[in-house]
Amino acid sequence: MEPRIQNGFLRAIIFMPLWMITMGFVVTIGSILVMLLSGVDMANPESAEALFANMSFDSPVMLLMTVFQVAGSFLSLWIATKFIDRKPLMSIGLSIKDKTNEMLIGLAFALAFIGGLFAILWIMGAITVTGFVGFKPGVFVVSMMLFLAAFDEELIFRGYILNSMMDSTKNRWIALAGSSVLFALLHSGNPNVWSTWVPMTELFAAGFILGISYTFTKNLWFPTFFHFGWNFFQGLFGFEISGINVDSWKIISHENTGNVPDIVSGGTFGIEGSVITLSCTIICTYLIYKYYNDNQ
Repeated sequence: MEPRIQNGFLRAIIFMPLWMITMGFVVTIGSILVMLLSGVDMANPESAEALFANMSFDSPVMLLMTVFQVAGSFLSLWIATKFIDRKPLMSIGLSIKDKTNEMLIGLAFALAFIGGLFAILWIMGAITVTGFVGFKPGVFVVSMMLFLAAFDEELIFRGYILNSMMDSTKNRWIALAGSSVLFALLHSGNPNVWSTWVPMTELFAAGFILGISYTFTKNLWFPTFFHFGWNFFQGLFGFEISGINVDSWKIISHENTGNVPDIVSGGTFGIEGSVITLSCTIICTYLIYKYYNDNQ
């Protein structure tokens, strides 16, 4: 059946408040359940606030809250695909058949990307290594939480928003630009995101590198594993993730030397605030595009 709303850009815009309200509702219910399971005195606001205020990336509470967040996203996607798009939920790109290679390639690509950026900045003298922390047991909880968080964003921004926008234009770059604007805006409240012009520009560009394969495959698994690896390996190498501190699982400690401007080192926002990262993101987006385009 044809969608109730023909214009894919309009469907994407309408979906955003639907997603936020639905997810907020499910997360609120989840928060209450977590407080009950944790034995929090519901009559004491300070007790409830302390439970969530002390969450870190390796916290089981944060992992559980991320599960509720994904559940809220799936509920909003089910509502949108069934009643607005009138198509199966699986049509957003959830099939895992013959996708193992794409998952592994996405993860390996992320490691090469982040590891390469670390090497470039270190060789340039933009960062100096101050120590090796080693693996922490919390890394396993962190990896599960980060995977779910990456999957959640890919479901929304590639699986539904980019997918919908592609329905209304044959130009993949226009659809990518539209979805990337919304993706960047979602992160516009992150710490230090406005420290220079680079962080928001890089977040916009990240929407392209995460979405370019989807415009060819209509499948979420390469971008999901690349997105997960992007965040996980940033933390592993000791970088902030979009301005957020990652002491929970880093294995390398380093600091900016101050020998280069913040737009080169990334400053307080981490490597996502570096023009080197921005340049690599643009180049790699083209390389991914060329790979899929040449193999069509």
